[in-house]
Amino acid sequence: MKKIIPFLSLFVLLSAFTCENEPLEGEFLNADGVDITDPDNTQAGNFQVDFDGQTFVADVISATILNGVMNITGLRGSDGESVILTISENNEVGTYQLGVTNGVQVNAAAYSEQNNSNNGTWIAATDGIESQGEVTITEIDQENETMSGTFFFTGNNPSLMTSKEFTNGVFTNVPYTGTLVSSDDNNTFFAKVDGEEFVEDAINGTYTDLAGMTTIAVVATKNNLETMSVTLPGDVIPGTYDFASLSIPNAQYNLGSTDINSGTGTVTITTHDAVNKKLIGTFQFTAAPLGGTGTSYEITEGSFDVTYL
Repeated sequence: MKKIIPFLSLFVLLSAFTCENEPLEGEFLNADGVDITDPDNTQAGNFQVDFDGQTFVADVISATILNGVMNITGLRGSDGESVILTISENNEVGTYQLGVTNGVQVNAAAYSEQNNSNNGTWIAATDGIESQGEVTITEIDQENETMSGTFFFTGNNPSLMTSKEFTNGVFTNVPYTGTLVSSDDNNTFFAKVDGEEFVEDAINGTYTDLAGMTTIAVVATKNNLETMSVTLPGDVIPGTYDFASLSIPNAQYNLGSTDINSGTGTVTITTHDAVNKKLIGTFQFTAAPLGGTGTSYEITEGSFDVTYL
């Protein structure tokens, strides 16, 4: 059961970034005023990787460097096909092993097919010990806020009991930011931690089909990567449910990528509109360290109203 701990933490971490990097409507400008959503703009950099006898070339690319965690995303088309690289250690030039667990930190890579079809999520993570690939950050240009590098990985799909090889990956001059944005400007989230309001910088909702398990994650994130999340079954219906520590429904309150606190409590879903991808509910839980020792936190007055992607 212990191997589930970094997996759940990785899932929440990826969820926090995935919605932030969904295809955007209108212009999205970097610090120099360059529209990085314009595929014809050569200043926006490039992101590509080979697999299944073809080259994935991203239409939209973006990255974040937050609290020592680097995230690089390439998106193709308008249906959610994506490759995501997440480095949960340092924020500097170097080579990082993928799928290797250090405590609860995991460097990861993931490929998701369009609309998560056919259980189509492939992750560079297995037992947390054997490397599943590498990401090499060759340059971080702090003046122009861009990063470049190379990567390769083996993506594993436990549901289909098979794997894909992703080779010749390269990203060049990818614009990065040090802040998060919400997946929908109309999303709302509220909660208190030991009586003090949790004030988030971004609110995201993510629908995921991973190894045959569909989930919806509601993630509120601060720019320092302090997160609060509620994860539910993808087909959840209105009702009240108990949180479980190492399964779904699950609640977490994490103070960064290494201080993981899982919740015991309840969540009440009042609305789930699967057609319009609308989820509304309330929650409360006690967040206790996954390792069993340390500080616990009381999460009260929780509520959310999100559109998930």
